[in-house]
Amino acid sequence: MDADIVQSVARYAEGVLGEEGFRYVSAVVANCKMLAWELEAQEEETPEDRNIDMNALALAGYLHDISTMQHGVNDHVRKSAEMAGEFLRGQEAPQTLVSKVEQIILRHTAANTEEGTPIEARLLYDADKLGRLSGLSVVTSLIEFGARYPNRSVNGDVLTAILRHIEERFIDLYQSLHTNPAREMARDKFNRTLAFLDGVIEHLSDSTPV
Repeated sequence: MDADIVQSVARYAEGVLGEEGFRYVSAVVANCKMLAWELEAQEEETPEDRNIDMNALALAGYLHDISTMQHGVNDHVRKSAEMAGEFLRGQEAPQTLVSKVEQIILRHTAANTEEGTPIEARLLYDADKLGRLSGLSVVTSLIEFGARYPNRSVNGDVLTAILRHIEERFIDLYQSLHTNPAREMARDKFNRTLAFLDGVIEHLSDSTPV
């Protein structure tokens, strides 16, 4: 694929998403590449899972959240796919590539595991979620709770309930990963964060209200 298209896509994503958003999707692209390389090296995978379109995967990684700044998160998968297709056609990318990128974006959700889901879509899902399987995600979740309920008083029981909910979401997220390389990459951070949450919950259960 012409390197100019990759550069154009990266510049477009940075311009639309801003510095912070572009930093995030760049990390997703890097995760996509690492997961793809690991998957291709695993002999137990099927030939179809080792035949990965790295170009389409990278472009989809840059463009999968492209609509969120303009339209928010509601229906952002479909809108991002539409914007990605429109931009790539404007760059005169081959129609086969445009269609592949659109399909990867459209089908990169956890629930979309039916037969025929492209391996690139499963890799994009896993790459997108790897950054959320760390202790930082716990802090982010607490910040989001505080922003959503600014006037809510928090005692030990409330904080315990919040952390239990975060832990359940954390486990569900780990179990939703599609590929062995993703689970292997996330395992250490997942186990450490889970142990941290269990420790805090146990401490709160034994302590006086905060």
